[in-house]
Amino acid sequence: MKCIPGKFTGLKLSGPLRTLLLCLLMLTILYQLAGQETFSSAEPIRIDADSLALSRVLANLARDYRVQLSFDDHLLSTFIVELHRDFDNVDKAIDFLTRNLPLEVEIIGKVYTIYPATVPEEEISYRYQGQVCDRINGEPLPFAHVLAGKSGLITDFQGNFSFISGSDSLLPLRISYLGYYIGDTLIEAGSVCRINLMPSLLGLEEVVIEGSFIERSGQAGEEAGVLRLNHKIASRLPGNGDNSIFNFLRLQPGILAAGERSSEMIIWGSYSSHSQILFDGITIFGMKNFNDNLSFINPYMSKDIKVLKGGFGAGYGNRVGGIVDITGIEGSTETPAINLNINNMTANGMASLPLGERSSLTLAFRNTYYQLYDQDDLKIITGGRRNSDRVDISVYPDYLFRDFNLKYSGSTSNGDRYFLSLYRGKDHFAYSVDQERNITKIEQDVEEENLQQGASFFFNRIWKKGDKSKFSLAYSGLNRDLAENQLVTRISNTSVISDLDVFFHNTVHEISFKNHNHHALTERHRLEWGLEHSWNRIGFSEDNTDLPIPEQAGEAHRTAAFILDNYRPFPALSLSPGLRMEIPYMLRKIYLEPRIKASLDLGEHFRLNGAWGRYHQYYTESSLVDELGNYRFFWTLCNNEEVPVPEAQHLVGGLTFRHSGFLASLEAFQKTTSGITRVIYRPMEENTFNFQGEARTVGLDLLVKQYFHKHEAWISYTLSRTEELFPYYPEDAYQVSP
Repeated sequence: MKCIPGKFTGLKLSGPLRTLLLCLLMLTILYQLAGQETFSSAEPIRIDADSLALSRVLANLARDYRVQLSFDDHLLSTFIVELHRDFDNVDKAIDFLTRNLPLEVEIIGKVYTIYPATVPEEEISYRYQGQVCDRINGEPLPFAHVLAGKSGLITDFQGNFSFISGSDSLLPLRISYLGYYIGDTLIEAGSVCRINLMPSLLGLEEVVIEGSFIERSGQAGEEAGVLRLNHKIASRLPGNGDNSIFNFLRLQPGILAAGERSSEMIIWGSYSSHSQILFDGITIFGMKNFNDNLSFINPYMSKDIKVLKGGFGAGYGNRVGGIVDITGIEGSTETPAINLNINNMTANGMASLPLGERSSLTLAFRNTYYQLYDQDDLKIITGGRRNSDRVDISVYPDYLFRDFNLKYSGSTSNGDRYFLSLYRGKDHFAYSVDQERNITKIEQDVEEENLQQGASFFFNRIWKKGDKSKFSLAYSGLNRDLAENQLVTRISNTSVISDLDVFFHNTVHEISFKNHNHHALTERHRLEWGLEHSWNRIGFSEDNTDLPIPEQAGEAHRTAAFILDNYRPFPALSLSPGLRMEIPYMLRKIYLEPRIKASLDLGEHFRLNGAWGRYHQYYTESSLVDELGNYRFFWTLCNNEEVPVPEAQHLVGGLTFRHSGFLASLEAFQKTTSGITRVIYRPMEENTFNFQGEARTVGLDLLVKQYFHKHEAWISYTLSRTEELFPYYPEDAYQVSP
């Protein structure tokens, strides 16, 4: 190597040395580069952001602290950050910035990668809702049967239904209703559809419809202890048209056809007042009528009849017998309608008038127009206690019956429905006697009057998700007065043979508020719950020279709540467990009433039903028995002292067979009832005694029905026995109930 001053001529390296120097240089550069791009995760972080987008905050973080980041600028710009804070390290800073946001952070190598969080796939479900109506007049059809795919349900009081399905957004429906042709249609998820059914009876000269099966007289065997009846065919049955509804009811199994008081429905051996009759939510306490030929429900006003013979669900309360739930018509919103009928009992008329596009007004009126009783219809026995003193005479009675219905109903633009229903019925029976016979003179005046009146307001709300809520406010009242004055004297010396002076007065009033809610939770799961509050006032007095009974009067409030779960574990099995809680404030006690119903399809043709439940009643009719064995009934509140709270347990099981228009239904029932009150008058002791007893009923209902062409025939039979036990019975043995 040679050096020349003032001039650099270069350095010449050998091959191995040159390679070593190049490797050292490259390692140095890589180390410096790594030092510039690497950030210690333990270094403190400061973030100051005033309404900055998250993407901008992260960009500043990468610039100021040499953090490697990967993210979607457009996505993160939608999140705004307002932050002034120190962090121990970058991990905590990034975790805080992305917390509670739909973002996930993953470190790939040394790069913090931020991406949208993965949303788990939810099970797709579709919600369907609609209403079933009459095609002719738009009348809602309550409690219609809807088959949605393979699941079945029943519409509510206003014909509304809603359910959830996960099968498809377009689902086939099959709808059946008594007196209407079965409808088949498709329903689209998310929409609210209106399904119109065609009545099977039309006022036309000729109607030819092929390929459709007609629902006729009623439905039985769908649920334990439940009958659905088609009131439209009642006019074809034998009997008087004014009582067509009750004539039809008494042709059904389990309902006593003869021998009961005309104002009562004796269902499965139930006692007086143990069963309830509802009309548009109004409790009908009962009036007298002419030989069972005048019912207190105008057949023109009836639309649907639902009979709950026993084992009914938690939605009904305050009865230990059965329920007859009658829904009234709502009138036509299309055209006016008038029905007039004059028979050998009453003149009956009904008129329906549309008021605008969504409401209507309906009126109905019945009145007797001549004296229904004849002198041979009534024999009066007078003359005291001994048979030798009794005298039979004929009298000319005076009888009047009339009732009036007024109903305003309508709907809102979103499908909510409402109505106001008013009812008033009155019967008056009286006769006078002023007659000399043999050696006696008979003077007698008898007058009895019953006044039943009621009002109800109903509103059905359809919510956005298809859930339903029903609200009702109802009043019902009965006033019953009986006055009887009788004087029998000897003509010869005007001496008194017998003197009877009786005045009987009984009133019962009820005001109730009810809320019932339906929720479709899943395709096989529907929940019902509700709240109720009621007020009752009852008064009773009797002034009888021979039979002194103390006056009774009082009022009571009661609150109730219930929950009912309708669940199908699989398509063939339906379970409906429920619980009802009653709080009668006067009794200072809570009553729990568990109930359950179940139905199981055994193949295509057989269906097995069962039900069990506990029931209580908080006002009732007690019976008064005089020395001749005559019964008189009066309403009274249950105080668990003189009048206990009646308690019953129902057990029902049945088997139904259907095939090609043939129906056979066999239903067994057992019912036990305690807390029955009876007042006995013992003339020898000149006193009355209050007894508390119990009853038991066991029996079988049989219904055999066959459809052929346009005809229908059925046989109904009940084999049952009702026995009762009171402390005054000899040897404490059960006896047949009266």
